[in-house]
Amino acid sequence: MKIFNAHKVGKFSDENPDDEFSEIAEDGYVRTRVISDDYCSISVASFRDGQIKEKPHRHPNAAEVYYVLEGKGIATDANGNMKSVGPGEIIYFDAGEFHNIHAAPGHDCKYYRVQAGKDRHVED
Repeated sequence: MKIFNAHKVGKFSDENPDDEFSEIAEDGYVRTRVISDDYCSISVASFRDGQIKEKPHRHPNAAEVYYVLEGKGIATDANGNMKSVGPGEIIYFDAGEFHNIHAAPGHDCKYYRVQAGKDRHVED
């Protein structure tokens, strides 16, 4: 059994995310990996206002689920439809579905993320 507090695990880039499982993505947001095994990956993604993944991407063999922990975000689907999301909302992307997710303009956002599938590589 593993227990963690997603609110405390996820840190923004200016909060000195020094956990050995934290990394600052090239887009500036922080990914903090909580669990990673052969079948799933669980992490917290923390976006400050303006930290946007520019290109939609997909995981051909892994579904992805986001749960908004705090703040306000934008979820974009394969057709470019953008939806505003907030705390308590769950966003699901099928394996292979192009998507993008980030903080809404003027807001920060923290997501709990689960990638389910053995091959979770990213394709643009």
